[in-house]
Amino acid sequence: MVSIPEPEWFLTLLNGWTLTRDGRRVKVAHRQQRLIAALALLGERPRTFLSGLLWPDSSEAQAAVGLRVSIWHINHELPGLLHADGITDVSVALSEQLKVDIIDLERDLHAPVSGLHGSYPRWERLRTAELLPGWYEDWILVEQERFRALRTSALDSIAAYQLSQGNAEETKVATAAAISLEPFRESSYRLLIQAHLATGDLVAALRTYRASLPP
Repeated sequence: MVSIPEPEWFLTLLNGWTLTRDGRRVKVAHRQQRLIAALALLGERPRTFLSGLLWPDSSEAQAAVGLRVSIWHINHELPGLLHADGITDVSVALSEQLKVDIIDLERDLHAPVSGLHGSYPRWERLRTAELLPGWYEDWILVEQERFRALRTSALDSIAAYQLSQGNAEETKVATAAAISLEPFRESSYRLLIQAHLATGDLVAALRTYRASLPP
């Protein structure tokens, strides 16, 4: 008997929601997008947790029905993506075949910083990689803020590493990206001032110091 390979899934959550199966984009209703996004960001979770998270203004019974309906649609429209049946499974998880762009990026950011500096030539990915822009539910806002803090911290780490290697111009680029994410981050301003001083630009260092002061 010839075995049928499992589909390869790829989920994009950065700068928009997109799901592909074997390289082809698939259409998914927003109701199901929310459940898939929650599982991608938070991992396997009990049904009661997911129903309360995704339907916070509904009664417990209504939220449970909403979750069952979403699971049913995913199982029938996207077979193989979800590890859960309609009713009996206590928890819900995504297929291990699913790759998620934010998970891949976060894995890179937790690698030693010396290995990161060449991976983002102009730091564009860290500067522009917004998590699900236009989604405003409370649980998403928490994840967006967490991811923004992670990006900013990574940029600071890269900037500090570049400065230690004598690459002041690269430090300026990384700190400028960090400041664009968090305009009042003292550590980013401090690194930028050090980079200006390293290149002998006292005027820019003073200007940056003044910009870092509270209004």
